[in-house]
Amino acid sequence: MNKVAIRGLNGTLLGVLCVLLTFAQSGSAEDSFVGFQTFSNCGANNNSGVCGTNAQSNSTYDSSPVGSIGPGDLYLTAALGVDASSAGRKGRGQNQNNAFLNGEGFGNESGDPGRLIVNITLADGSPGERIGAFGTSPQGAPNGTSSWKFSTSVNERTGDIRVTNHSDYYFRLQFINFDARVGNANAPTNLEIKYLAGDGTAFDNALTRKDTGAELVDLNNVYNNDFGAGPVVSNVSLSLGGVTGTQVYLPPGQSAGFRFVWTASATNGAESQLDNIAFQGQFFETAALAVEVNPAAVTPVPGLGGALAWLLSSILLGFGMLKARQLR
Repeated sequence: MNKVAIRGLNGTLLGVLCVLLTFAQSGSAEDSFVGFQTFSNCGANNNSGVCGTNAQSNSTYDSSPVGSIGPGDLYLTAALGVDASSAGRKGRGQNQNNAFLNGEGFGNESGDPGRLIVNITLADGSPGERIGAFGTSPQGAPNGTSSWKFSTSVNERTGDIRVTNHSDYYFRLQFINFDARVGNANAPTNLEIKYLAGDGTAFDNALTRKDTGAELVDLNNVYNNDFGAGPVVSNVSLSLGGVTGTQVYLPPGQSAGFRFVWTASATNGAESQLDNIAFQGQFFETAALAVEVNPAAVTPVPGLGGALAWLLSSILLGFGMLKARQLR
């Protein structure tokens, strides 16, 4: 075989290999969301705290996954209250008032139309839909308006939330989105968000800094803001990279927990609320966070199934043999 033919065959083999790899990781990457539009009581009434794992909006549903995936065929899941930490801080409960919150997006949707609820699929893969939109009747989850209320006692002014990456990829957690409302002039006005490491508990977390490779410090404050006397509503999209000075990510199978802490109330018993809480970020192939990937778009090469690895190795072996002959 002459050198021209060898070069041509080498090019053909490399072309086939590139096509196969392209099919194996097809699809453009995009922001992934998991978020709560409505909330569920831990007990029989609206003052029993908020719990649950039923995040209604979730763009990571995949009915035919390639690789690891979590419950409900979801690459990301989220949890609240007793399902989010060993302390299980759950706020005061659910507020069913349909005259406030329950807006059209998660956090600051004006800064990113991708945060509009209708642009994010539901957890079963169906098109995005506002559940319990502002003014909806009847009131109350799952069909009516719903927000997470916080009061002034130690437990009732704090609430825990957690996100888990069930995929084989590295999830860069970029934003925590939420809508906050100070209820009235007497209600808590200051909101903090603290990271929960969960070390030594069943809720061990591992949100990792890209610059050092270390986990965030337990109870590290990632947000602290006083909204002023209410009633006032603020739509917040908290950039974790902005407050930590580096990108932060979840390795495969790992979680991140956070605690909302309301303070600075004028009188006991007054309430403030949170609603439309969502995690937002992107998946990457490695901890270098260089090559973005959409897990739901990763597909096996059609018709090859388990033979893909054998075929690719055979092509590489053949290429190596031809290269060796060329050098003789």
